[in-house]
Parts: sequence; C-alpha cells; structure tokens
Amino acid sequence: MSTETMLFVPLLILIGGLFHIMPGLTRPDLFFAVTVAPEFRRSSAARRILGRYRAIVWIATLIASGLALAAGMAVAAVLLQAIGYLWGLVSANRAVRAYAAAPSSVLEVDLATPQERLPGGLLVAALPVLSLVALGLWVGFHWDRLPRRFPVHWGIDGADRWVNTTPATVFGFLAVQAFVCLLLAGLAWGLLNWSRRISTTGAGAAAERHFRRRIVQLSIVCEYFLACPAWFALFQPAAAAMNAWGLALAAAIVAFTVSLMRGGQGGSNATVTAGTAPVGDHTPDACWKWGLVYVNPADPSILVEKRFGIGYTLNFGNRWTWVVLALLLVAPAAGLILLR
Repeated sequence: MSTETMLFVPLLILIGGLFHIMPGLTRPDLFFAVTVAPEFRRSSAARRILGRYRAIVWIATLIASGLALAAGMAVAAVLLQAIGYLWGLVSANRAVRAYAAAPSSVLEVDLATPQERLPGGLLVAALPVLSLVALGLWVGFHWDRLPRRFPVHWGIDGADRWVNTTPATVFGFLAVQAFVCLLLAGLAWGLLNWSRRISTTGAGAAAERHFRRRIVQLSIVCEYFLACPAWFALFQPAAAAMNAWGLALAAAIVAFTVSLMRGGQGGSNATVTAGTAPVGDHTPDACWKWGLVYVNPADPSILVEKRFGIGYTLNFGNRWTWVVLALLLVAPAAGLILLR
C-alpha cells in the first residue's frame, strides 16, 4: 500500500465525519436549507430525515474508501463520496420542504451599525501582493542568481513538478501567485462590503460580526501563507522549510475552522432563542436550488451565508457574481498556459 493511499483513506473518513456533523452547524431555524420552526429539529420526522442522510453519507464514504484501498482509484473515490453527499443532501432537502415554516416578517434596521474594516487595514491585506512585486523587481536585477530550473508544485515527498527558468515561467509564476493573493484580499473585502446581514442589532448582530471577522482573518492569513511558495521556488531552501510551511498552513486552517464550527453558522450557537418564530436568513426558500445554489436577481448581495455548512456562497442571480467567477478562472488558466 502506497503512502498516498495510507493518507488518503483517513482523509476520506475525516471528510465523511464533516459531512456527518454539517446539519448541526446551520442556524437553528434552517434544516437542510429549509426554513423550519427551531423545535422541528427535535421531532421524530427530523431525526428520521437526518438518519437517512447520514446513512447515505457513510455508505458512500465506506465504498469510496474500499475503492481507494483495492484499486487505488483516488479520483473515482472522491467523486463517489461527493455524489453520495449530494444525493443525501438533496433528498433530505426535498423531505424537509413538507415541514417548511413561514419566516418572521420582522426586519431589523439599524442606521448606526458600525462600519467593518479589514483587520490591520488595507496595508496588511496588501503586503503579500507587495512582497511578490518586490520579489519580481529583485528577479529583474539579479537574473544571473536564479537556478536553471525551479519547482512549481509540491507533494507529500517534496517538489514534484519543475519548469525551466525563463522570463515567461518566472514572471508568470509570480503573477499567478500575486493574483491568488489579490483574490483572497478581495474576498476579505467583499465579505465586509458585499455580504448580506441577517441581524443588525443585539447579540445576534455581534455574533454575526465576530463570525464574519473570523473568515476575513482566515482569508488574510491564507494570503500570507500562499505568497511563500514563490519565495521557496526561486530561493529553494531546505525541504524542511517547505514541510514546516505546509504543517503551519494546515494548523492555521484547522484552528480557524474549529473556531467557526464551535460558533455555528453566523455565530448562531451563541444566540439560540427557544420558542420564537423562525427567522431563517432573510432569503426566500424558493431561491435556493437543492439547498446549495442561491439564485435571486432581486437581492443586491453578492455573498450570502450558506444554508448548509459553514461560510458563504455566491448569489448567482447577481450579474456581478459572474464577473467574480470569471476573475477566479483567470489565475488557473494563466498558470496552465505559462507553466505547462
């Protein structure tokens, strides 16, 4: 059994565990992306729907793990697990719709809501991009000090893809890295300025701001980490440095993810109120396709909270969303062309 397989199967089990607990992370009056009364989660119907979803997830996970162990078909295993998850979610969403509740019509408005800013300001968010620009300037004046080949991809055992050092590959690699960092900074800014607010006053608003700030901080931390490979590629430090970078990045993501999961979607775990009318997320159930895709041309927000899981998703009914998606495709496309 290869090292990759030995690490891959536990990863599938871990992902299955995340799928298992995901229904409990959403807001209390949303169940499988449908607005329900908060007490519905404790009903026998909810337990039956939840049990069926989890059974589908684990059956798909176990079959996928067996496929990876027996045939080493990693891609097929991932696809199988993803299909099982989607099947379980979509079937649960359809079942819960029979118990949907009308959300409260009360909307909060607070004209004194404090403005949210990037942690540390714009300069902190821009530093990784500026560092890559500085590296590009250094390269331009010290071309003779570069190695003849440099790595552009790293695996478990170290660098596993190299390219020849040419102006196109070097500056293309730096441009792609800078663009990815710029996108992460843009995501952080977008969460503060283009996302839908659900609560504007009280404990709910405070918990939501804390939750949003955690995701913004995660985006900026990842931006700093993802600026490092360009420096590693051109200066080629010891392999231990790259391993330490990978472990630190994984630890940071896990720490932020655990913090977000403990708070629940939108920080809702800290603001659960029993016996109240369901609020949901102030988006119509009808605009959520299969509980995953939000399409609402009447909603000016580009980013909205996911109804299933943790974090945010895009409003595919907003034309600016497609501009964002087009930009997200630029970096991978440029990388494939310049670093082939």
